[in-house]
Amino acid sequence: MNIDAGAVKKLLLIQLRAIGDVVQTTAVLPLLRQTFPRAQIHFLTGPGVNELLTGLPELNKVLVYPYAPRETLGVIKFLPTLRREQYDLVIDFQGTPGTALLSYFSGAPWRLGWEIRHRRWAYTHRSRANRKREYVAIQKCRLLQPLGIEAVNTRLQVAVLPEALETVERYFSEQQIDPRRLLVNISPKGKRPARQWFPEKIARLTDLLVEKHRAQVFYNWAPGERDAVEAVARRVKTEVRVLPGWSLATFAAFLSRVDLHFSYDNGPKHIAMAVGTPTLSLFATDPPELWNPLNDPDHPFLEADVPCKHCGLRECDLMICMKAIEPEDVLRKIEQIPALQGKLLWR
Repeated sequence: MNIDAGAVKKLLLIQLRAIGDVVQTTAVLPLLRQTFPRAQIHFLTGPGVNELLTGLPELNKVLVYPYAPRETLGVIKFLPTLRREQYDLVIDFQGTPGTALLSYFSGAPWRLGWEIRHRRWAYTHRSRANRKREYVAIQKCRLLQPLGIEAVNTRLQVAVLPEALETVERYFSEQQIDPRRLLVNISPKGKRPARQWFPEKIARLTDLLVEKHRAQVFYNWAPGERDAVEAVARRVKTEVRVLPGWSLATFAAFLSRVDLHFSYDNGPKHIAMAVGTPTLSLFATDPPELWNPLNDPDHPFLEADVPCKHCGLRECDLMICMKAIEPEDVLRKIEQIPALQGKLLWR
């Protein structure tokens, strides 16, 4: 059964989590809007991350899925909300058991998802594009091929709201931030320990940025991370600011106002890319070609050439990949980013 694009009046995109995956999914929005210029396009995602989507021009509605992604009872509770919308087409970009159930029971006659064993039954049309080792944004675009969409897009986007920008400007004023100086945001912590750099190295990089380039450095944190991030900040010999506990919408606005975001591969890195801010990422457990645009000088990455790289581990006792990367290596990479040349101080 072919999908009749002309008969699609309302469609739903599903990507409940995580932040980076949701932001990567925004690459498909211009392609879908061009294909369905008069259709209603809705996006189902989780609480908090919905703030990054509300206000994007291609979307008519953002729905919030309030239950844990793996909670089957949550799927049952949410189905009446889903079925009331009477979607013609559902596109499941996540491909978990929960999102497969949501797709199947949505009532949509056309359901598009990944070719995954034990879940292929949920979809009328399936794609193997996620089995190819290429940038995730491109994989998500290739999922649309059964709709006759062959084009790909790598431009990510998130909503930057005026009221969020006002909050950031007040913070800059209160903290006496000089926008003429190099503004750098760093994510010291994260969910996967095997991806993270060491506190002493983050502190040393912070001092190098301040000493060599008069940078003003900020540390962001997620719920449950503040104490650990403040412990890193106490190692800094020069100056660093730990950000307030902002919403994602305000944090996105903040990232749009800094010159560089540095971290391992995480959600803030993808938000920074979406708002046009240069990034530098450390890679260890995952292949950079999946999660970083290749050959983009404003979004470089660093990884150690060790035998166990791309191991996929969440935790590691050895961490030889991160031990091999020194703060001076990171600073040299930062100094090569073209977009920063006007902000760097050369002595």
